[in-house]
Parts: sequence; C-alpha cells; structure tokens
Amino acid sequence: MRSIVKAVGALGALVALIPQNTAVAAEDPEAAAQQLAERYSPVVRMQQEAPRCDDGEQFRPTDVEAVLGNQQVALRGPWRPPDLVKTQPKGNDVGRGYPGHALDFPGDPLRPGCDYADWSKEINREHPATVYAHVAADPKFPDKLSLEYWFFYIFNDYNNTHEGDWESIRLVFDVPTPQQALTTDPEAVGYSQHGGAERARWGDTKLELADGTHPVVYPAAGSHANKFGQRLYLGRGSEGLGCDDTTRPGTALRPIVRYVPMQQADYLKEYPWLAFEGR
Repeated sequence: MRSIVKAVGALGALVALIPQNTAVAAEDPEAAAQQLAERYSPVVRMQQEAPRCDDGEQFRPTDVEAVLGNQQVALRGPWRPPDLVKTQPKGNDVGRGYPGHALDFPGDPLRPGCDYADWSKEINREHPATVYAHVAADPKFPDKLSLEYWFFYIFNDYNNTHEGDWESIRLVFDVPTPQQALTTDPEAVGYSQHGGAERARWGDTKLELADGTHPVVYPAAGSHANKFGQRLYLGRGSEGLGCDDTTRPGTALRPIVRYVPMQQADYLKEYPWLAFEGR
C-alpha cells in the first residue's frame, strides 16, 4: 500500500550547525534562524512501548533519509497496478515532482499486524530520532514569524491507519525577523492534532517547558496527535476523534534538529525530496 510521505511546508536540510557568535546571527537571518531552532527544540515524551505491537507506541520521529534509498520502498504512480515507477527511490528521484504519486512501504495498512512496527525498529537502528526545523513568514502577517518543527512517522496506527504521518508544532513570535526573535519570547505555541491544532500562550500553565525554552510534547499513542499533557482525551475533531492516550509517557526524547533553510532554492538544494508533489 502507499505511504503519504509528503513534503508539508518547507522541510529539509542538513543537521543544524548553530553559530555561537551572536554578532554573526545579528547580521545573518539564516544564522539567527538556526539559533532559534536549537534554542526552542522540542522535548518529546512518546508513550511507552508495549510488548505487543498493537499496544502502546511502536513508532518515533524518523529521519526521512531512513526511507529514501531503502530497498523495501517503491515509488508508484497514480494508476492501477502495475504502477511501479522506481524501486529504492532517493531524494533526487522524488524531487522531480511526481504529482499524484506515492511512496510504498512494506506492509498493508488495512492489515498492519506487526509489519510496520518491526520495520520502524529496523530502519531506526541507524537513524536517531529527528525533527525538522524551519522558520517561515507570511506576507499577510508582516509582523509575525513562525518557528516550525516537523515530525515524520512511518505509520499512523490509529482509527484511519495509513503509511506516512507528518505532525508539527509551531512557535509564533510578534516580530518580523529571526534576529529580533532571538531577543524576545514566543507569543504563542500551537500543537497539531488530527485535522486541527491546540494553542497555548507562552507562559500558560498547560505549556510544559524543559530548561525554560524547550516545549514538552506528548504525542498520543498511535495517532501522534501532539498534546500538552498526560491524560486520556475523549472528544471529536482536533481533540481526539475518539480516544487519544498520553497517560503512559516514557523517557524524555530530544530529537536531533535538522535545520531547513528559509529560502526555497536553499532547502531544495540540501533536501531535494522537498520538491515531491505526491500524496
């Protein structure tokens, strides 16, 4: 079946190499954005893994490079089988666009069994947990800046099981540049939850911080909807779609931050898979 490895927003780049010279950051927006990415990098409290693959949490934020070039992955077209375009597609392959296409992972999402859980463990042995960081602006809101962190999971093991799952959190600043954002606190934080999100103001009691700047995120078991705390969430829409469980958090996880340059030409050069137009 087909994954939904979709390049949401502007993701991708090399591991962040954060300049320590604040004078450089003051002159260089990119250097300042990299400093922001490290300063506010999230702490992730995944749910504890259970002995059974249909219980607890079996997945973690994954480096996209773990699936690209993998011999068990295929690029398929938007047609009826046989629709194979290429096996072991790499970043440059999917970076050619391919609208309507999809990456196909090993397993059947309608009957997942333990296939995806086992494959996730296999590919993550050589790839540490990863989060992608990107600073974005919107001309409609010229005095605001968004610092985005994107998490990629190879499988959504929830009500609507599917291959590929992107989640995110956003920190919003009431300033127009990364340099200015380094001199102030965020105004608000948003956590993705299914088709919506939940918001907290910086300093709200429900927002847990590690070391004063790192938002603590509680992904719900299987769905990976990002929550602010430990509880059983019953509801509809962005608040649960039935039952989101964050009651059994494991050890705090600090994913590697891979910084995504702000300009499209720069991030496509470093991570060409971001040009993928498939599902």
